[in-house]
Amino acid sequence: MKFKSLIIIFSFLTLSISSQNSENKWTFGVSLASAQYSTDFQAKALGGQFIYQSPRFNISKYMFANITLDGGISTSIGDTQKYTTFDGTLRYDFGTSNNNVVPYLLLGGSIISADRPTPTLNFGAGNTFWFSENYGLNLQFMYKYSQDKFESQFSHIYTSVGLVYSFGSRSMFPRLWNENH
Repeated sequence: MKFKSLIIIFSFLTLSISSQNSENKWTFGVSLASAQYSTDFQAKALGGQFIYQSPRFNISKYMFANITLDGGISTSIGDTQKYTTFDGTLRYDFGTSNNNVVPYLLLGGSIISADRPTPTLNFGAGNTFWFSENYGLNLQFMYKYSQDKFESQFSHIYTSVGLVYSFGSRSMFPRLWNENH
């Protein structure tokens, strides 16, 4: 029930945000994600090597100077392991945010709610492939570092692939004279 309430509240917030102005820089994404632990010890301690998560929701806002702020939430559904993650990251896109292919590096943090809440430091890379004015495909690879003092979670790899929707239409064929230099 709590998860359904979170989805409704999150959807309401994202729909109201999109109406702020016609030139907004907001995107919303729905992804499939998974956490992967590297050793047998970690897998035995947590109940498995993979934790599948579907759906993962995220919302992003282009801030300034190639920096995008992204927030995400996902939880394991139908898995024996309890794993809910609340992520916040800053993405650096190398000045390619207006292109159809947007690679980026990310740095951020998470609170993972498993047996006990555990903070992690996240870093990784991703790429968004825009195939229309409003839709794109996002691939992301993240390493979630958990300090050894937190026994309820280990450092692990977190990957996701999903569909991204841009609230403001993008130009699929940007012209050089329209670029900001």
